[in-house]
Amino acid sequence: MALVVMGISLITLLASRDAAVEHAHETSRNVTAVLVSNIARTIETSDNSLRSLIAVLNKPAIHTIDPGLRHDLLFDRTAAEYVTGMGVTDDRGRLIDGCCSSSHRWDFGDRDYFIVHRESANVGLYVSSVYRARSRPGAQSIAMTRRIDRPDGSFGGVAIVAVDVEYFRQLLAKLDVGPNGITAIVRTDGTLVARNPPLDEAKLGNLGRSPTFPRMVNQDSGFYAAPSIADGVLRLYTFQRVPGTPLIAVVAPAQGDVLAGWRRLSWIVGVSASSVSLAFCTVVWLLAFALRDHAKTQVLLTGLTQTDSLTGLKNRRALDEFLENEWGRLKRNDGCLSVLFVDADNFKQYNDRHGHAQGDIALKHLAACITRHARRRGDLAARYGGEEFVVVLPDTDENGAVRIAEAIRVEVERGRPTAPHGALPRFTVSIGCATGRRSHPSSLNELTNSADLALYAAKRSGRNAVVRADDIVAPG
Repeated sequence: MALVVMGISLITLLASRDAAVEHAHETSRNVTAVLVSNIARTIETSDNSLRSLIAVLNKPAIHTIDPGLRHDLLFDRTAAEYVTGMGVTDDRGRLIDGCCSSSHRWDFGDRDYFIVHRESANVGLYVSSVYRARSRPGAQSIAMTRRIDRPDGSFGGVAIVAVDVEYFRQLLAKLDVGPNGITAIVRTDGTLVARNPPLDEAKLGNLGRSPTFPRMVNQDSGFYAAPSIADGVLRLYTFQRVPGTPLIAVVAPAQGDVLAGWRRLSWIVGVSASSVSLAFCTVVWLLAFALRDHAKTQVLLTGLTQTDSLTGLKNRRALDEFLENEWGRLKRNDGCLSVLFVDADNFKQYNDRHGHAQGDIALKHLAACITRHARRRGDLAARYGGEEFVVVLPDTDENGAVRIAEAIRVEVERGRPTAPHGALPRFTVSIGCATGRRSHPSSLNELTNSADLALYAAKRSGRNAVVRADDIVAPG
């Protein structure tokens, strides 16, 4: 029962652990979906701005108006807080016009977002890797760009919307994933766009080196547990790709934080189950000991109720029960059953002459003599009453019964009871023997009466004798 309680507790705890991990996954999936939705909306808005900008630039009339008015018309509508710059370059990467600077002609010909459009006409919207802005020293941005084609289809430059990386960091900072969890936005090339909490890029390194990173690249979304390559903390990673971009949103609570409540529950359940099991075992053991002691007491009491207090032999009650059992067994099987009736000769005079105390010692001596010769496991010696004893010998025929009876008679005759003050006078016994079989006699009472009659025949013959019941039965 204790093992069952512990087993059920263990199964319950394992199930609750799986439930805690599944709940964390579900929560992270919801958080990731919200994060991806926000980023996708930002990118969509930026892309719409780029499309509008390119559409306006493709109108011939726009090039004939005043440059200042054209600048206001193209860029003053771009007021989104996350946009740190918007502009147009020529086919060499030089900034023609922009919302952040109309006087400085920056050269962006070395940027990845310029090179990729110059090399291919079918890129569409391109999301760049993180770079340090030249117009704002120290600031980090990513650019969303589209190719600008001349009327003849040749490369004419790129339209750019720059988004401050701080915008992504602020998005991540609003998400609570536990004291040791992280949220991040990474590119499919393994470079980090933003992370909360922040971590030195030199310490973090390129995420592409992580053995689990290919899962993020090769799947649109997923979930797995793995130690971080940055700090070794085991985290539960839920990731989702921002549609149409190389960006991946990652939400990763630490497994230790997720299972903190489960661990507390495990301690409570474990201690409780152990205590209950220990208490149950203790009660069962105490009950077992009590029952064992009770059983011993019952055996002792049963023994006392079936034992003669003076001689230590079985008493009349035990004798009757034993005889009934052996008689029943005799009637079921072929065999024989012998009964000896043993009586001390002239024992009343012995008591009168030497005293009852010495008479009791003499009876103990007689009981010891009987016990020494009726020593097989199935034999029974009992005090029938007073100075009379009965010996039951299962599976013993007439000759075997007479031999045992004669051995008892001889030992009693030759021995002397020993008292504390010295040896007592000898005495003798008379013994009657009777043997029954399955077919004869017809009843147990007849068998015992035959042994009793043989005993009286031994008394009449002069005592100190063994007489068989068969010897006193008339022929025929």
